[in-house]
Amino acid sequence: MEKQTKNIITREWVEKELRFYNTADIRYTLIVCAALSLLCLPITAICIYGVLSEFQNAFFKIVLCIVVVGVLTAPVWLGLLSLWGSIVERKLLKNGDFDIVTRELLYKEERTNRRHIDEFFGFDDFDEIKVGHTAFQMASQGDEFYIVHYLTKKQIKLLYAAKMYEYR
Repeated sequence: MEKQTKNIITREWVEKELRFYNTADIRYTLIVCAALSLLCLPITAICIYGVLSEFQNAFFKIVLCIVVVGVLTAPVWLGLLSLWGSIVERKLLKNGDFDIVTRELLYKEERTNRRHIDEFFGFDDFDEIKVGHTAFQMASQGDEFYIVHYLTKKQIKLLYAAKMYEYR
């Protein structure tokens, strides 16, 4: 029997990985939205009460209330927007609208971000992806990678080095 030197990935295994990360995203976003709601909604109600009790002009009250609600509940709306993106991704995953393609690494680049260095890979036809230090150090320009992406998007969801993985 031949000695196995590479990890084997299959479409079914990749789908399980995508489902795991998608479920984690949805759960995390729901928890954050609930926590932000518990924090933002009482503060918003207190501010609206203050606006309504302090000002006499109805037009000014309405405009100020809209601004207060918009600003103080913005974190909740941003969280809900993120949740919507995860739900759309769940639908794509349910329909099997993901693909695994092989691409050569065009470039790898380090960028200083405040006090640390971020490392990126660039591939043809896809957006850049931020990678970990070990993956960055082990890769060279021209190396083959298995790229997992949704059919309608250019964003890389998962990345596997062909040196270490074999797709069947």
